[in-house]
Amino acid sequence: MRTVLILISILMFTQPALGWEFTKHSIPIDDILSGGPPKDGIPALFDPQFISAKEAAKMLQSRDRVIGVTMGGSVRAYPIRILNYHELVNDRIGNTPFLVSW
Repeated sequence: MRTVLILISILMFTQPALGWEFTKHSIPIDDILSGGPPKDGIPALFDPQFISAKEAAKMLQSRDRVIGVTMGGSVRAYPIRILNYHELVNDRIGNTPFLVSW
């Protein structure tokens, strides 16, 4: 119980410092519009298809970044350029499922 009270106290006193103070604003709340996709508007990828490194070298530029995963001798690369449109990839290597998040 003491831990819960300490946590509540910390949250109460640090909330404005963390940028979550909504009572003071210079723009009317009704004038603030969403600037991005709606909730669940960015589709996750399931069972992604992969190409060889040789084929990928034709599509990727040297400055492109990827998130790499190695597991049990298997290697996967998830280009950030693609993840910008999906943000989540549900994949599996062997019997091990995993999630790549961007």
